[in-house]
Amino acid sequence: MKKFFAGAMALVFSAVLSPGILAAADDFPNRPVTLIAGFPAGSGADVYARFFAKKLEEHMKQTFLVDNKPGGLGSLSVVALKNAKPDGYTLLIASADQLTAAPYIFNNPPYDPLKDFDYIAPVFSQAFMMLVNAKSPYKHISELTAAMKEKGDKASYSTSNFPSTILGEMYKVNSGGLQTQQVRYKTAADALNDFASGSIDYTIGDPVFGLARSRDGTLRVLAVSTAKRISSVPDIPTFAEEGVPNVDVRIWWVLAAPKGTPKAVIDTMYKAMTAVTTSEEARKFVGTNGGEPMTLESPQATLDYATMDTKRWEEWAKIGKLEKQ
Repeated sequence: MKKFFAGAMALVFSAVLSPGILAAADDFPNRPVTLIAGFPAGSGADVYARFFAKKLEEHMKQTFLVDNKPGGLGSLSVVALKNAKPDGYTLLIASADQLTAAPYIFNNPPYDPLKDFDYIAPVFSQAFMMLVNAKSPYKHISELTAAMKEKGDKASYSTSNFPSTILGEMYKVNSGGLQTQQVRYKTAADALNDFASGSIDYTIGDPVFGLARSRDGTLRVLAVSTAKRISSVPDIPTFAEEGVPNVDVRIWWVLAAPKGTPKAVIDTMYKAMTAVTTSEEARKFVGTNGGEPMTLESPQATLDYATMDTKRWEEWAKIGKLEKQ
């Protein structure tokens, strides 16, 4: 009798739960999928999101819509993901630090990076870049460092986000304790007029900004922030090669879902995202913007990497002297 009752109850629960689960597993996606992006239309982040949305559309034969939700240092988009229905039809494509840095940049983090989300797959990784005015005499960091030491606290540099702030502090400390003053801007482009006037000596920006300004002749790239050179721009040296040790800042992008998204959906999106990111077209696109393809062997490996990244941000926050918001 007990076995019969248990079996009957199992059938009842199966009847209640299976339709949605099976639909998610068997025919996902059968309607448009929304990809949340945490920065405004036209930004570098938006350009990435729209490229990969298009590639996922082509690969999965379904519409992928980009929904820009800027604000709160990228956190508003992450909160939107947290509150979304965990059915796979609302996902986030973003720089992973929008999630993993939260405990160290907010006094009251609006989400837990490791408990509130299902990590699906990495998208790519990118370094940051040290840049100076293209008309300046500095061709190497050693020349810039010597000049900044002479100027002391009258020297200045611009930042526009937490990674650039962290890298700026790493450079100052590992160059013998520069006294250069940090000037914060909302975006890297906002500092260009001050560069032109000479009131800013150098800046630290992402590769989308850095390479675009290098190509149009506005700025000159002196170094990348990773321990090894970037394969897509192999002519740009690392900080270590330029005599500044202990600099290794690499930001990665990730595809994530609300916690509780069916495993079948996660696995489907993992396979699709990995197929897209390893395509030759994606490699060229990411490389043009100073990034490198990044893959991991499973969604679990992606979660493990996010766990490591969360711990790394604890160290970076101390180095960058980040003030919690």
